[in-house]
Amino acid sequence: MKRLIIVIPPVILFAIFVFFYNTHVEQMRITEEQKKEVAKQEAAKEEARKKKLQEEAEREALRQKEERRLAVEKAKEEERNKKEEAERKVIAETEAANAQSKKLQAQIIKLQNDIQSVRAARDKAQAEAMETRLDLEKARIDKRNAEFEIQRFTDMLATRMAQSQALTNEVIASKKR
Repeated sequence: MKRLIIVIPPVILFAIFVFFYNTHVEQMRITEEQKKEVAKQEAAKEEARKKKLQEEAEREALRQKEERRLAVEKAKEEERNKKEEAERKVIAETEAANAQSKKLQAQIIKLQNDIQSVRAARDKAQAEAMETRLDLEKARIDKRNAEFEIQRFTDMLATRMAQSQALTNEVIASKKR
């Protein structure tokens, strides 16, 4: 029995140890579960907070993205309006230049026609002046020819008269004889 006395206290102690150990392990497991539950709740709260922050960040990002898109659209619209205004200005200037060009072209045509008519009148006047000079020279030649003819006729008459007088004198002289 002595052996039993030696074995029983350690077994009792071991049973007490196992009882306390199991109680303590159970308590630790419960506290661990509670800690896990609290951690889960904290994690869920943190997850919810993160999700909420993420949603707010996404909303803010979308709002900023929309603002940027609107700003870009506004800038594009302003740029398009500036381009359209510049195009309208260029078109108006082009039309004004075309109208001025047509007006100047009409003036050029009118002036060319005037030049043509002045040249034609000048050519006609030069031809008439040349014709008049030609007629004048013909008249001078005719006058000289007429003067020569008159001189020749006068000389011929004078010689005839002289011959006629000589003949008359001879006839008279021969009658007197």
